[in-house]
Amino acid sequence: MYPAKIAQRHPDAQAYVMAGSGDSLTYGELEARSNQLAHFLRAHGVRRGGPLVIVMENRIEWPVVVAAGMRTGLYVTPINWHLTVTELTALLAESLGGEAPGAVVTSARCAQAVADVLDRLGCGDRITALSVDDPPPGFTAFEEALAGRPTTPVPDERLGARVLYSGGTTGRPKAFRQRLLDVHPADAPARHGALAKKLELGADAVFLSPAPNYHAAPFTFQLMVLSLGGTVVCLERFDAEAALAAIDRYRVTHSQWVPTMLVRLLRLPDDVKARYRLRDHRVAVTSGAPCSAELKEDVMRWWGPILHEYYGASEGYGHTYVSPQDALTHPGTVGKPLSGRVHITDEQGTVLPPGQIGKVWFEPEASTAYRNDGDGEPVHRHGWRTVGDLGWLDEEGFLYLSGRESHTIISGGVNIYPIEIENVLSAHPRVLDAAVIGTPDPEFGEKVTAVVETSGEVSAEELIEWCRERLARFKAPKEVLFVDRLPRLPTGKLNKNSLREMITASSGSAEDAR
Repeated sequence: MYPAKIAQRHPDAQAYVMAGSGDSLTYGELEARSNQLAHFLRAHGVRRGGPLVIVMENRIEWPVVVAAGMRTGLYVTPINWHLTVTELTALLAESLGGEAPGAVVTSARCAQAVADVLDRLGCGDRITALSVDDPPPGFTAFEEALAGRPTTPVPDERLGARVLYSGGTTGRPKAFRQRLLDVHPADAPARHGALAKKLELGADAVFLSPAPNYHAAPFTFQLMVLSLGGTVVCLERFDAEAALAAIDRYRVTHSQWVPTMLVRLLRLPDDVKARYRLRDHRVAVTSGAPCSAELKEDVMRWWGPILHEYYGASEGYGHTYVSPQDALTHPGTVGKPLSGRVHITDEQGTVLPPGQIGKVWFEPEASTAYRNDGDGEPVHRHGWRTVGDLGWLDEEGFLYLSGRESHTIISGGVNIYPIEIENVLSAHPRVLDAAVIGTPDPEFGEKVTAVVETSGEVSAEELIEWCRERLARFKAPKEVLFVDRLPRLPTGKLNKNSLREMITASSGSAEDAR
């Protein structure tokens, strides 16, 4: 993203707007303010290769910070602002742990936690801390940092890079650093060009971003839209009706969702749906978590055949894409590769024929987009990469996911894949959300346990029978637990560790009641 390109031609074009408040930035304003922040960072010793960490909720300052880092050669690192101080300490220690001077930009909501972490890490002498509102002692107010600074570029502009974190659904998130290229930001190579073409993204796009900006998909899509001169409409936080209102009010053309958001949109009352016009909404994208064929069909009955899906690892090993038309003729697929190739192997790494479930590997193109500084990253003997997903290819080369290797339930020696059962449960008219996990069983080793959110009265027996009518009997849950809300991250991914804790607590309560 280099706002100068757009600002030179269309300075008054809308770049970014917050859906709720209406706060907005033109490309001319984004260019000027990101230059001012760039000059501030340079004046405080933050040079190419240094970290620029963002710990704040979705706000109008977000694109200013990202643009400043991407035009000054910094590692732009968005971090989940929902983390506890302990979790935040681990991530900031990793992000700021080098010798290079860096900066952290935060908000009043997170500033005290960030201050506590910086004090704990003892790196205050080389880390510049800013807060966009109510700065605590030792922090610079964001507007004060920009005030009086030049609105023209710093003389040594170089392209920055992104640092993205894995979801951390089963452990501490891992950092994946994009390669830092020694080029001027105006000469940045196009990223995800094939996807942008499939989605018909261009300068006329008005893109609704309803998820937290620190997540890989919203971050990436926003950069794509701003690079092309389109407009990003950002929700402060996800709310189903607010999302529809934003599509109507701002005449949104494109949007990106995780499946749980789509479920909550579908479950809105019909009279609420009817209040909003979706007349310009021509492309919707789902990514970040598996989207069932039934959910896609329900959405497209409402919106028309506009729901595209994009699947890939944040690490950048490879990606697949499926159009609305292919999704309807190949239900359940996540598509064909947009970059690299897909291979399915058994546990020994031997390639499996079409139709057989195995580990999904991406054969990256010549240059992998990210590098992982952590340990234990799986690499095939041919250099292929995986994030541990299981799936299969059909004869036409369409990929279908079966779940995560670490989530597979082995009951009586038989492999059971939770995603298949979750899709069936989610199709029940009174189920809002569902998760399936293996829990200890003295006879079979593991049993299938379902944890569900519901919108009305429904019994465990009814849900078990619902599954038995649609699945092989051994796949149906042996146990169903009801919760007010499943432990999903704001990105839509299920937090399996929290889910296991929830099940353990539920089991403990049941024992105490006996």
